[in-house]
Amino acid sequence: MASTPKSKDKDAGARERLMEATAQIMREEGYAAATSRRVAARAGVRSALVYYYFPTMDDLFVAVLQAGSEASLARMRQAITADEPLRTLWEINTDPRWTSLYTEFVALANHRKVISAELKSYAERVRDIETAAATVALRAHRVNLTEFPPVAISMLVAQTARSLGNESAIGMTQGHKELRELVERFLDKVASTEQAQAT
Repeated sequence: MASTPKSKDKDAGARERLMEATAQIMREEGYAAATSRRVAARAGVRSALVYYYFPTMDDLFVAVLQAGSEASLARMRQAITADEPLRTLWEINTDPRWTSLYTEFVALANHRKVISAELKSYAERVRDIETAAATVALRAHRVNLTEFPPVAISMLVAQTARSLGNESAIGMTQGHKELRELVERFLDKVASTEQAQAT
């Protein structure tokens, strides 16, 4: 049976709403709560549309992961040309909107090979961008890149930030304030050194 103009209008943008609903449920309740029925209800569409746009739930999860990855990668690319590349990396990786969703995808990847493969591809691209941003920052300080490899420095910044996000997700915040303040002092020191060298 053909769709009427009214039903077409109602379903317009349904794919995007389904993806956003999935991301919201994953952030709020975890990936296991993102069932086709729950996602459809949250998106305000008919349940059948979930499988119309996404043949399997894995296809839906991959679409959500890819959309979030592209948005995150676009922000990370800006870090390379930012005034303070390391601070930009820190801010991106401490953003709870993405870190909480990323954590759910890591958990889901333990059970779904297709998600694991997609997450690995994303992580490799992230690592390349973060390393490039760290290289820019370290070269600006004339740091010996052999002694302080940019990939290692970028991992220290990014993994520390992500660890804070993972612990916060389970309610563990002991030492977080002190660590954040320590990182901020370090980033301020880096920024002031760069400004002094520029004058």
